[in-house]
Parts: sequence; structure tokens; C-alpha cells
Amino acid sequence: MNKALAIMAIITIALVAYAFQTAQLPPATIEYKEVFYINNQSVTFVTKDGYGLFTMHIKPKISSFELRIEFPEGTSYLVRYGDKNYRGKDVVKLDVSKENLPPEVYVQFQLPEEVTRKIIYEGESPEIRVIGEKAPFWHAEDVIYIKYRKEEKS
Repeated sequence: MNKALAIMAIITIALVAYAFQTAQLPPATIEYKEVFYINNQSVTFVTKDGYGLFTMHIKPKISSFELRIEFPEGTSYLVRYGDKNYRGKDVVKLDVSKENLPPEVYVQFQLPEEVTRKIIYEGESPEIRVIGEKAPFWHAEDVIYIKYRKEEKS
């Protein structure tokens, strides 16, 4: 009888450990403006000179977590989070908490010239990844594809 209980306890512990490793619950709900749902993809558009812009409304489910936005390599960004402006290249990391959450987060970016050229002339669609994480099992990842919208002349 003791062997059966020990085996059941080991199996239960293994299943709980596996559940913690594989569970991925989003730490927040993020709604986007200037991101469109086209052909089962989230898409934002850039201008001919490689500039793009979108806005995020974040509704946290937990008190604090890290929000990371990963742009294509060489991309410069300006992220306005409340009264703070973050400038840099490639990756921005923000600490999001319910207490000091702004109503909107503005994300402006400029792609490198060669990436912009590939989007416009070769039809490539590089990705922006928006990742929210907090250990042990809070994790969510959104992928936003970057495209160029051709304007039709009248």
C-alpha cells in the first residue's frame, strides 16, 4: 500500500511540475490601435521612409510584469509610457504595474533603409514581438507583421 501511495505522490509532483513549466497565462490583455487584422495576421503599416506607429491599451491581470517589445534588427524606436519617453534600438523593456499604468502606450519606430526597401519592393514582412512575462508561468507573446500599404492614385 505504501508503494502505491509513493508512486502516486511522485506522479502527482511530476504532473504539477510539468504544468508549471508549460502553463502560459497572459499577464495582461493588450488592445492595439493602428494594428489591423488582415489574412489571419496582426499587421501594422509603415511609410516609404520606414516610419510606423501604433498604440497599446494595457489591462493588467497581475500587479507587475515585464513588457518587452522586440523590433527588427537596426530599428530605432520611441516609446511613450506615461510621462516617460524611451528611445533606443531593437528592444525596449518596460516594467508595467497596475499602480502607475498610463491610459495609452505610444510606440513609434523607424526601420533601417535596407529593411524598408525589402518590405516595399520584395514584399517581406518582418515582425515586431510584444512579450509580457513574469515568473513562474505568466507569459504572452503577440506578433505584429510590418507591411507597406500601396496608395492607389485616382
